[in-house]
Amino acid sequence: MSPLEEDLSFRFLADIQTAIPTVAELYYQEWGKIPNNSVEKTIERIKGKLNHDNPPFHILAISGDHILGVAQFKLHEMSIYPDKEFWLGGLFVAPEFRGYGVGTALAEKITAIAKDFGANQLYLQTEALDGGLYKRLGWNVIETIEYKNVRVAVMLKQLGE
Repeated sequence: MSPLEEDLSFRFLADIQTAIPTVAELYYQEWGKIPNNSVEKTIERIKGKLNHDNPPFHILAISGDHILGVAQFKLHEMSIYPDKEFWLGGLFVAPEFRGYGVGTALAEKITAIAKDFGANQLYLQTEALDGGLYKRLGWNVIETIEYKNVRVAVMLKQLGE
């Protein structure tokens, strides 16, 4: 049975703080194995973003008792772009739940949240230089650069009319 055959819901990580170690472990395994970092440090960074009304905050995709994935709504994710305000970041789907549309659902949820905040544009960075999932969802690559020793595509989604 697909995890999405049950009801998919979204919750603020701030409302389910028991999930912080799970999210931290997922993030650490995917992106965090760098010098001077640890799961514990990742947990502390996440705890600093337990918001509801103002970014940054995390949104969990949940089905039944399972955390399927997580994404962040952030401000000014990349320091080299001080003029680019609203960002989708840290979108991660647990490997066992990939291929069921969870990533798409999370990206669309953050897009809706950004619109609610009055954003006309939403940005992201991805190591998928061709845009991957995001390109299929209507995002456009605006630049490919090396940022913090990683080659990334910077992408834009227009949200205005």
